[in-house]
Amino acid sequence: MSKRRSLVVAAVGAVTALVLVLVLALPLALTHRQDLPLERVYGDAAVSVVSRVLGGDAQNPVANDPRALSTGRAAYTGSCAVCHGAKGDGRGAFGRTTYPDATDFTSDAAKSKTDAQLFWIAKNGLGFTAMPAFGGQYKDAEIWAMVAYIRALQRGTASALAIPEPSLAQLAAADPSASRQTRGAAIYFALGCHLCHGPEGDAPGELSIRGRIETEIVRKGDERGMPAYGADLITDAELADLESYLLRFAAIPSSPD
Repeated sequence: MSKRRSLVVAAVGAVTALVLVLVLALPLALTHRQDLPLERVYGDAAVSVVSRVLGGDAQNPVANDPRALSTGRAAYTGSCAVCHGAKGDGRGAFGRTTYPDATDFTSDAAKSKTDAQLFWIAKNGLGFTAMPAFGGQYKDAEIWAMVAYIRALQRGTASALAIPEPSLAQLAAADPSASRQTRGAAIYFALGCHLCHGPEGDAPGELSIRGRIETEIVRKGDERGMPAYGADLITDAELADLESYLLRFAAIPSSPD
């Protein structure tokens, strides 16, 4: 067999193997729920290498700022706790249902990552996992605050927030086809607003929105950990519907705490 013919055969074999991977292996990967030998070790190592190389060695600018913990706690509660758990132990509502499952921030592996690595992962997300990228929703300062709060969870010095959960009746009333107010309720729950503010705006402390309506913050975000929702995430019409739902809370006094 000539050298040229050998190269052609090798090329055809490579293309055939690639097609088999695309046709057979990738669909199987979608249903893959159990670790293969050393798969978890390899995955953790890959995340560590990529986040260390791309994350750099930046220091957390708010690591020693006590005020940042309030911002970080609010952002973490709304965007992270549903998977990673209020205590950071990976036991949130969906933490054990994803594959791979949510990181346990109290583990030695998570504690060993630098602040820059945690920042990079939170900002950019991780492909082929359930970890989303929050760079489009939060400013860098807010993500650094989330990292600071995660460190507090690891030290056991953070107090988690207990956010009221919506009842079945409240969720059933969020009908996008009934009225403007119920459309607003559907948007409120779909955007995950209740994860921070509670189903009736009745979250504790600064996360309570009873007695006040600040829909402009939806667009701009704020320093308390409120992410910015651009027109690509919520249109002006949807924002108007959301405001009609929030008006239900305007006449309800804020809790004294």
